[in-house]
Amino acid sequence: MDFWNLWNEYSWQSGEVGMDYDFMEGQALVIGTGCMPNCNWALINAREGKPSYSHAGLHRSVDPGISGFTGYHNQKMFTVRSVPAGGELFVSYGEQWFTDREEDIGPIPFIGSYDNVDKFLKKRFKKISLKHHTAAGDSNFTRDLWNVIKSIPYETRNVNALPLSFEDMQLAQHIGSAESRLPYSVRTLDWLMEHGRCMDNIRPGISTIKQAGRGAFASRFIPEGGLVAPGPLLHIANRTALNIYEMDPTGNRDPSNQIGMQLVLNYCFGNKQSTVILCPYTSPSAYINHSSKSPNVKVVWSKDSTPNHNPGWLEEDVKFLKRNGYIGLSIDFIATRDIQPGEEVFLDYGPEWDEAWNDYMKKWTPPPDSDEYIPAASIEEPYRTEEEELLNPYSDNIVFYCAYGYEQGMPEGVYRWEDQWYELFAPYPCEVESREAGGVDSDGNTIYFYDVVMLDESGKSAFVLFCPVLWCVKSW
Repeated sequence: MDFWNLWNEYSWQSGEVGMDYDFMEGQALVIGTGCMPNCNWALINAREGKPSYSHAGLHRSVDPGISGFTGYHNQKMFTVRSVPAGGELFVSYGEQWFTDREEDIGPIPFIGSYDNVDKFLKKRFKKISLKHHTAAGDSNFTRDLWNVIKSIPYETRNVNALPLSFEDMQLAQHIGSAESRLPYSVRTLDWLMEHGRCMDNIRPGISTIKQAGRGAFASRFIPEGGLVAPGPLLHIANRTALNIYEMDPTGNRDPSNQIGMQLVLNYCFGNKQSTVILCPYTSPSAYINHSSKSPNVKVVWSKDSTPNHNPGWLEEDVKFLKRNGYIGLSIDFIATRDIQPGEEVFLDYGPEWDEAWNDYMKKWTPPPDSDEYIPAASIEEPYRTEEEELLNPYSDNIVFYCAYGYEQGMPEGVYRWEDQWYELFAPYPCEVESREAGGVDSDGNTIYFYDVVMLDESGKSAFVLFCPVLWCVKSW
C-alpha cells in the first residue's frame, strides 16, 4: 500500500481549504475537523472555513523556531444546517473522491440520487401501489412490492439511495429519502458517554516556551491519569516518503538531491531504528510542546476497546502497515499529575529530539533577504494596484499570479468568471490595474473585482482580464 493512498484519504487540496498562498499546488493535512468528518451526501451539515495565518509573533529574520511549525491555524468548521444533539458531522468530499474509489467502495449515492428516488416514490411507486392495492386487495401488497424493489440484485447509486426499510420509505414520502437517513446518524448521550473521546480538554494558545509558537493549555482540571487528548494515528511505513527533493531538468524529482522534509514530520512520532512514522490527527494534541524538565503528560497505546485501535497491529511488520491503507492504531495522551485549568501541557519528546534541536539552534542562520519578508497569506484585500505600489510597494518576496481559463474557439477579450472560478488554471504573473468592490461572500468578506494585466515570461503585458481576484489571483 503506497503512502500517498492513505494520505489522500485524510488530506485536502490546498486550495480547497484556503492554503494556496505559498504554493500553486499541494496537499494539506488539516488536523482535527479536517480529518475526522465523513461524507454522507444525504446529510451534509458542515463545511470547512479558511484558516488564520500567523507565526505567533516569530519572524524568519530572527527566530529559528519559526521553521518548526506551520503558520496556518484556527481552521474552523461551520454548520450549514441544524445538527441535532449527538448528530454526526458530515462534509462534502466532492463527487470525484467517490468516483475515483468506486471499484473499492461501490457506487455511493450523490445528492441527485436521492432526488431521483424521491421522484420515483412520489410518482411511479405510489401509482403502482394505488393501482393494485384496493380495499378488497391484499393489505400487505405495498410492503411486498417494496421488498421486491429492495431485493434488486445489483448496485447503482439510485438503488443505494433507496430508504433502508419499509417504514423509512413511508417516512421518505413526506420528508424525502435523504432526510429519512437522519436517525441513523444520531447517537444518544449515554452512547457518547460510553464510547466517545473528549477532545476539548486542551485548547491552543501562545506557548510559554520561547521559539515554540503555539502550545496546548488545559481548558479544565485534568486529574492524574486522566485523558488529556486522544490520538488516532496516520501511519507512514517509510519516512522517506516525506523527503523533499530538488527537481531535475526534466521536471522530475532528483532522489540524489534531498533539500528538506515535509513539515508534517514535526507533528509525528518515530524511532531512528524504524522507518515507520505515526502521526496523530486530532487537533489539540498537535499543540503539545516538548519539555524534558517539567512534562505533565505521557503517551500510551489506547485501550483495546478504543475505535480504530487494533492491538494486533503492534505485532505486525512494516510490510503489513504498508499494505493497509486505513487507520488501525491509536494513542492516548495521559496526565502524569494533576493539571490545573490554564496550565500548559508538555510531553517529553526524548533526548534525541533535544539533541537535534540544540544542533539546529547552533547551525541556524537567517535566510537571505529575510528582514523584509512578509508572508503571502498575511496580505489582505483589497490588493494594491500597480499605481498604488509605486507609493507603497509590497515586500520583494510578494509576487502576484493569476489563473485563467481559455478554450479553443473562445474570442479574445474581457471575461467575467464569478460563477466559473473552479475552471481556472495555468497561473501567470500578473499586475493589478484597477479594482472595484462587489458584494460579500458567505463569510461576510467583501468581494473585490480587478482589472488584471497578465504578463508573459519576459514580464511584458500579454492581455487584460476582468475577474474576482478572490478566486483567480495567487500571491506568494
